[in-house]
Amino acid sequence: MFCEYCGDIDGDETGIDHDERDCPRYDTDNGTLTIDPAGLADTVLAAADGSPTLRAAIGLLADHGLWIQRLTDRPGLLLIDYSGPAPVAYGVDWLKVVQALEAKELPASSGELRILAIAASLADTAAHIPLGDAVSGLDATNLERVLKAITTANGRPRVR
Repeated sequence: MFCEYCGDIDGDETGIDHDERDCPRYDTDNGTLTIDPAGLADTVLAAADGSPTLRAAIGLLADHGLWIQRLTDRPGLLLIDYSGPAPVAYGVDWLKVVQALEAKELPASSGELRILAIAASLADTAAHIPLGDAVSGLDATNLERVLKAITTANGRPRVR
């Protein structure tokens, strides 16, 4: 079994092979891991400080307004540090995001999915998202957000 909370697949980490229900890092109070969306946005933006492309991707999700919250509801798509007394999300696992997009596991509108796909493409070069497909059908507001993110990823100030 695979544990989405600690990543253990062979029992090395806990001494037994387990899934998330048996994980000592699983929140037993209500069965879920609670992550604060505002804290997640701040943490991942701070961690992305040296990377314009990662900063652009996180900025796009934060500007969009929905995806940071949705990612906190799906801790399996986040990078989480379990070494302290409480789990701390410190990043987005972009390859898992792309896999979830490809598997159509994320309930969202087509425009929302395009925003997430573009963010994943900016953040990780292994995410092969066709830009033409991703930007087609975006409304003016989301297109403006994408253009801002691309400019940020390029490391230049946006000229209007």
